[in-house]
Amino acid sequence: MESCKYHLDTPPNFSCDECQENFCTQCVDHSMAGEARCFQCGARLRVRVTADSIEPLSKRLKGAFRYPLHLNAVAFIIGLSVVTTLLSALPIGGLLQFIALLFCSGLAINYSFLCLKATSVGHMEPPGLGEAVEGSFSILIRLFAVFFLIAMSFNYLGQFMGPVTAVLSIITLVVVMPAVLMCFAMKDHIMEALNPVNVVGLIRKTGWPYWVLVLFLFIMLSSVSLLSGLIGNEQHALSAIVQSSISSYYLMVEFHLMGYLLYQHQEKLGLASDDIEEKLLQLQSPEKVALAHVNFCLKEGDYERVETILQDAISADPKNTRLWQRYFDVLCKLEDRVRLQKVADRYFHHLLDSAQTFRMLRDVKKLRSLIPDYMPEYAHLRFHLANEYYNSGDARAAVQLLGGMHRRFPDYAKLVEAYGLMKQALEALPGMEAQVSKCESLLVHLQRQ
Repeated sequence: MESCKYHLDTPPNFSCDECQENFCTQCVDHSMAGEARCFQCGARLRVRVTADSIEPLSKRLKGAFRYPLHLNAVAFIIGLSVVTTLLSALPIGGLLQFIALLFCSGLAINYSFLCLKATSVGHMEPPGLGEAVEGSFSILIRLFAVFFLIAMSFNYLGQFMGPVTAVLSIITLVVVMPAVLMCFAMKDHIMEALNPVNVVGLIRKTGWPYWVLVLFLFIMLSSVSLLSGLIGNEQHALSAIVQSSISSYYLMVEFHLMGYLLYQHQEKLGLASDDIEEKLLQLQSPEKVALAHVNFCLKEGDYERVETILQDAISADPKNTRLWQRYFDVLCKLEDRVRLQKVADRYFHHLLDSAQTFRMLRDVKKLRSLIPDYMPEYAHLRFHLANEYYNSGDARAAVQLLGGMHRRFPDYAKLVEAYGLMKQALEALPGMEAQVSKCESLLVHLQRQ
């Protein structure tokens, strides 16, 4: 299984022809709509849709059986079944009746092929009813030509190669017929659909899922026969409508599954789905692009570039908490104490302004594990951090943060509150009676000012 260069359990969505590397959607630059670029070299990336990136055929079965239950499909199935039954019962001439029923067959086959083609490019809902009439006879005639040529070939084999060869050929036909139909849907050409190179190539490229598909189709064909037998012919008109509806329902499921196999293996088969490329090339916000670029550079070990990206992103969007949080976490991970000392106060100030105080205690503890003597340069930060420590049960850290604030920040408006908190913190510590007394005296002095 192919994988993204940096996410070994994720199928690749993009390839860089310059770097010769594969990437998932998390590892590329989505800063421009309609394209993705390589973070490493800046080249435009080629979109890839590998079979591993799409839900496997075996897990699509539940959705496949729901596929014909869409309003368009249900209306088509019931309407066609009723019309076919009425035409069969009408006392009209044999040729006229044959032509009418042939037209209905053309509608059914055309709509089923439309379902196959639509699914193969990523549309997981049946096409509109108006499309069912378009080109019905064209598809019917070409399909008839395909079946006629196959029948003539097997007749020739039976006459000149013996009955054993004929039986083996029929078994082979059963196995390869889905591939023939899929080739016909892909190429839209009779000889291309019958070309053994194309048929064998499709089977080889799709691999074992093709054999799973053949097994599913065989089971569904058997189910149609079984259900038709159970329904019987006692009420001729009603049973005919029900049997026709069941046949059309299963036919639609079968063609949908064939289309899904093409959709799943579109990269190998040279197809291009409409939906996936559009989703993969969506424009992302500057924040998401910056964070993706940071993750890319971290995996590459380009730590200087990481800091530059985050600094630029924060300068462009200074109120973005995710960017600030990522910047702080990266600096801690890199143990960049010099940069942390410069950034810490700005970071905690941002948390206060953005009402993210619940992060403060966790992050100041992380910071102090790297810079044990860290002390904020601003009085309001010391007071808020001391509050966080005290409320978490760490009175000693609160005392350390509040100590000497009257000398360092004599004009701070909340000095009385700060020393009131310090008194509470000292009272919570054993053997601090003398310090509590001094704090009370200082508090009285501050209150008189």
